[in-house]
Amino acid sequence: MQTMLAARYLGPDRLAPMEIPVPAIGPGEALVQIEACGFCGSDLGIVAGVHPRALPPLTIGHEFCGRVAQVRGASGGIREGDRVTSYPLISCGECYMCRHGQPHVCRTLRLYGFDLDGGMAQFVKLPVDSLLPLPLNMPPQIAALMEPLAVAVHGTSRVPLDDVRTSVVIGAGPIGLLTALVLRSRGIENIYISDILSSRRALAQQLGFTAVDPPRLDESVQRATSNEGADVLFECAGAAPAACQMTQLVRCRGSIVNLGVFQKSVNFKELTIVGSRVYTRKDFEDAIALAPSLPLAVFVTQSYPLLEVVAAFERFRARDGVCKIVIEPNLYA
Repeated sequence: MQTMLAARYLGPDRLAPMEIPVPAIGPGEALVQIEACGFCGSDLGIVAGVHPRALPPLTIGHEFCGRVAQVRGASGGIREGDRVTSYPLISCGECYMCRHGQPHVCRTLRLYGFDLDGGMAQFVKLPVDSLLPLPLNMPPQIAALMEPLAVAVHGTSRVPLDDVRTSVVIGAGPIGLLTALVLRSRGIENIYISDILSSRRALAQQLGFTAVDPPRLDESVQRATSNEGADVLFECAGAAPAACQMTQLVRCRGSIVNLGVFQKSVNFKELTIVGSRVYTRKDFEDAIALAPSLPLAVFVTQSYPLLEVVAAFERFRARDGVCKIVIEPNLYA
């Protein structure tokens, strides 16, 4: 039996590199040899044992890219040797949203790396129709950012941007920074971004944004907008204090897009507040097309080989001084 190395969630606070069988593929499936896989904030909840759907043993990872090693059945144009990423959503096809063309908000939505084995391994088995081709010259570290970039593409599509002059992004983690980059690519020049961590504010500043410490954000935005408030705000921190602060930063009839997850009751003025959940397949395709024009290399703090996944996870969990930690299974091979 052929085996491979995989990052396995084995129970609360138990993550380890393990040898497991290489998955066998069936008709309509592909075996993808992983080139790079990034950690996501949701992996923190999985490894902590608090994610309600992620059950051990499980190979984590849903932000990945690789090369098609094997393919069986109808390939939809996908061939062995192609560089690909995966649209990692698994929809039921039967609920109201699936029947009405919105499978990304399926009532029983599942994902690779949460509900089924993901891509933090040497190989992963995937449906061929979940694969999206990548440019041959896109570096693996960058290609592994397509999933979070798709989140930002989708979030910024949730509100009209034609008349937006001033935008605020709360949270300068990967999703917040990518959201700010997508906004700038769509013509928004006046973008304020805040985070409690000075290292993340420094990265936002490096990318050319106005980075502000959260206690000073309201003053900065009001001064820049003659006390009117921002036109649109993207909440990407998922922090309880942001739930109250965000309503103070937006003008009357402005818009708030909630990409983070927080639990806090707030009093609202007359605003448009919309949710944003994952992405559509088109968002993924748009992210791949947009990626070459964005300075994504600065997002990758460090790469680790798969054997060092525990050390990599601890570095990622530390947060300060970290944007993206990437596992490259063939690093040092």
